[in-house]
Amino acid sequence: MSPGLKLDLADGRRWLIRPVDEVAAAVVAELGKAMRLGPGAGGRELCVAVCTEGVGAASGMGGSGAVVCRIPEPIDRDMQVAQMQVVTSLIACEALVRGGLLLHGALAEYKGSGFIMAGPGTIGKSTASRRLPLPWRSLSDDRTMVVRDGKGRFRAHPWPTWSRFYDNGPGGCWAVEDNVPLRAIFFLGQSPSDRLEPVNATQATALALESAIDLAWETRRTTEESAAQTLYGEGISAARALAAAVPAYSLKLSLGGRFWEEIERVLPADAAEAPVKTTRDEGPMTVVTLAARDMLRVVYTGASMNPTLHEPDLLDVKPYGAARVRPGDVVCFKSPEKDVTVVHRVVAVRRLETGDGGPREGIRTRGDNNGLDDPRVLQAVDIIGRVTAAQRGARRRVIAGGWKGLVVLRRARLGRGIRRSAGLLPHTLYRVLAGLGPFDRLLPWSLRPRLLRFDARCRVFVKLLMGRRTVGQYDDRRGEWRIRRPFRLFVDEKTLPSPEPIVHRP
Repeated sequence: MSPGLKLDLADGRRWLIRPVDEVAAAVVAELGKAMRLGPGAGGRELCVAVCTEGVGAASGMGGSGAVVCRIPEPIDRDMQVAQMQVVTSLIACEALVRGGLLLHGALAEYKGSGFIMAGPGTIGKSTASRRLPLPWRSLSDDRTMVVRDGKGRFRAHPWPTWSRFYDNGPGGCWAVEDNVPLRAIFFLGQSPSDRLEPVNATQATALALESAIDLAWETRRTTEESAAQTLYGEGISAARALAAAVPAYSLKLSLGGRFWEEIERVLPADAAEAPVKTTRDEGPMTVVTLAARDMLRVVYTGASMNPTLHEPDLLDVKPYGAARVRPGDVVCFKSPEKDVTVVHRVVAVRRLETGDGGPREGIRTRGDNNGLDDPRVLQAVDIIGRVTAAQRGARRRVIAGGWKGLVVLRRARLGRGIRRSAGLLPHTLYRVLAGLGPFDRLLPWSLRPRLLRFDARCRVFVKLLMGRRTVGQYDDRRGEWRIRRPFRLFVDEKTLPSPEPIVHRP
């Protein structure tokens, strides 16, 4: 058997890619050039063999022994590239079992940290990669392998852009064994102007699956049908873990804007050294972003702080240090009852006496949109920090604290009371009419409610239309239909379906 090529990944896996015959040796040699791999010894063997039967299949997957990849004899350059892609797909499948993902995204490095720009093939990843100025450095422009190291942290490897090899393309080479710590993922879209907004962990999970789904379909060719569901289950688990640990943003790109400045604006100055802070996507908010020495960036979710904060505002949280917690401050703290992080406002700070006579502070908190104080009295040590600013889209605003924060709180309570009083009669009338309906039979056929269902390959979307207007859609996060008023008068919600947000393909 010919000597093999060594491939070391940051998750600790070493592959030894060996050709079994002369024809396979040519494929492996070209693969080594594209991935900048050299000879080595030791590691799990991936044997590449030209076969006439069982082409496209592999044996030994999922175990710890050698894997045999069976490929047909290449008859031209394009077919040889396809065989190289099959070999790397097997490596991606095995990484998936260990919590890795092969993402359809460009990898860039900035001050020692890695950032992925993910999206479909026509969104502009390659163009964006070419436009990055120094000190940014483009590592790959189409695919990125994300794996977890021995400490559970995500690291990113550049991966070949195979489309550059087809149709006598220029090809290229990528230092696949090099890797960088992954600090953030930016899901790309197109827009007349550059715009960046954070997304929460639930949204990021769906977007990560969307970015990996094309690659999953490709790797399905080398996976037995009985293992397909297991493969997709591993993909969902990997996407959830990635979304919980790495900050995610929606980044809209224009043709000539300086989008990298939008990215730099949400990163701490010492992003390369900053550890990633994470929590589960539960409760009123989720900590998902980078922690600098004196600042924590947080994505707010939920409604308990409306209208002061709205999902998904990006918050600046500054530790108190030697400063005192004041009534009116908006603070970030760990809930004693549940293992979640909360953002609420301090409504009172009282001096308490402990059993040994020592003084301590009792801190009462409440959400601006809540009617009652939080049940637990906090101590100063429970407070992570004070929310100093919030960013929504391109707009950044200061969050008032102290006596100014109390004024904001009283104004929010007054406004809530006025809205409830003013809306009581219309709301009661609306509920009565809705109970008598639906009144869809009073509408012409062209305006009667109808369902529109479309499949985005890894998600099923169902919307409710009246004429050409969207009046409702199924919220898979909350598991319920959301229908705008007054269109509920014409809809019987009991007859509407409840689709699953993620669909496993057979």
